[in-house]
Amino acid sequence: MIKTAQRVFILLTLVLLGSAHAFAGSDSKIQLSPVEVRATVPGMTASGGYVVIMNHSHIADRLVEVSADFAKKAEIHEMLNDNGVMKMRQRAGGIEIPAHGKVALKPGGLHLMFMGLAQTLNAGDELEVTLTFESGRVITVPATVKRPGEISSDGAHGEMKHGEGHDHSGHDHSGHDHSGQDHSGHGS
Repeated sequence: MIKTAQRVFILLTLVLLGSAHAFAGSDSKIQLSPVEVRATVPGMTASGGYVVIMNHSHIADRLVEVSADFAKKAEIHEMLNDNGVMKMRQRAGGIEIPAHGKVALKPGGLHLMFMGLAQTLNAGDELEVTLTFESGRVITVPATVKRPGEISSDGAHGEMKHGEGHDHSGHDHSGHDHSGQDHSGHGS
């Protein structure tokens, strides 16, 4: 009787763990806030994205790639002060997510950059963004388009969800032509 109860307990535990893993996405050790993408106006070809990434693992990981169906090109960017001039460039090597740590991608700092937009991004549009980590984790998450004033500037994006992403880094890219930007140090 005790062995049967133990087997039932083990079986239920495995089923519950499997269900929790399916709900959490590709890896429950990486937790992401909802992704926010900056709304655009007709004719704009680039936009920023913002997310908070938490690593609940005892091993550091690194965000190395971003992709999105709504953009021809997606990159991880950073803002740098170059002799008093703020410049945006692709972040070579991605972004380290420390063990038991948190990184906020937010306006004016680290952020996701979506270029070659196929359409105008209107507030309220629901999209998807895929984040790839050095560990091999690939997490596709929902992203909501928001007006600039609605985007979290402090990296606090509300409820964190396992296996879901939110990009909180960013910069007001509206009206900017990025073809002349300093992108030295590119590469992954």
